[in-house]
Amino acid sequence: MRSKQPELYCAAIIPYVAAATGMALRIVARRKMKVRFVWEDYLSMVSFLIGTAFTIISLLKTRWGLGKPIKDVDMPFDEILHHFLLDLWADMWLYTFSVGLSKFVVLGLYWRMFSRSLVRQPIRILGGLSVCWLIARVGIIVFQCRPVHKFWDVEADGKCYIAPNVGIYALSIPHFLIELGILICPMFTIGNLHLPLKQKIAVAGMFTAGIFVCASALGTIVHTALLDVNAPDLTYDGVSDQIWAVCDVNIAHFASSLPLLRPVLFSIGFRLTTFTRSIGVSNNRITKSISDVLSRKDAETDSQHRLADEEQMSDGSGHHKRAASVTVVALQELGHYRVLEAQDGILVESEITVSGGS
Repeated sequence: MRSKQPELYCAAIIPYVAAATGMALRIVARRKMKVRFVWEDYLSMVSFLIGTAFTIISLLKTRWGLGKPIKDVDMPFDEILHHFLLDLWADMWLYTFSVGLSKFVVLGLYWRMFSRSLVRQPIRILGGLSVCWLIARVGIIVFQCRPVHKFWDVEADGKCYIAPNVGIYALSIPHFLIELGILICPMFTIGNLHLPLKQKIAVAGMFTAGIFVCASALGTIVHTALLDVNAPDLTYDGVSDQIWAVCDVNIAHFASSLPLLRPVLFSIGFRLTTFTRSIGVSNNRITKSISDVLSRKDAETDSQHRLADEEQMSDGSGHHKRAASVTVVALQELGHYRVLEAQDGILVESEITVSGGS
């Protein structure tokens, strides 16, 4: 039976390098575009540091044989079990706050983009569910065993009310559903854009890195359900859950930074597919990449939010007509231009506001 430690190393190091690169480029992009950091940038840094600790612990678990067949580990089973449970307890804290804070980083970005759109209520609901998930995870970690150290010290007096894998599994399902909701949320607004299908797909593509987060969360659910701390080959059978968990943590960080990276990637030669749309009023065409706009909006956070429901629009023949419906469909976060989707097309004004109808 071959060792699974190389798989653990790959699962920890490759996504972590991607997450670290995304974090570094996020900071560079902010400075390059000369915009100030906002609260989710700082929250992203905290979440990344917690994720770094989680990744380090994942790698250090090989010191007591995680990933190897237990027959190849030169250590008594009781000592292996003690290390396994102690590191699992630390893991649960780090995973909870790393993944939990990553949710708020993405939802913070969504709020500044869509706070006046039709999806503002789903964003609030997802935020509330994320808070509940975080509280529930902390509650399970703190109260599943009394005293707390009974969790990793099986010989101690006391009682554990919840098996380690049961509590983790129960809250992995809500985690997956919340991530699925975060993935789907912006698609409703994007679907209402008056754009060719290919351009809608390009816009949606910036937000679909969450697919990988959902996939890793689903993998975590499956392998957590299979985790058995009483398995005779604990070091070998228990590594799959760790592999998927460390992927989940680091992919979540990378996905939260990806929408903001285009300015830096473009400057070093990568031509990413982005939303490029020539829009105009009175024969003026303005092309603006949606990813560039995402990086610029923070300089405009004090912009006024208004919806031109009664605005007069020119029909090109010198006559004016009242727009039957003017809905802001652009993303708040898109910088120097306000894009209004009207019955007759798309208007561009300075100072963009996110929104779409009530």
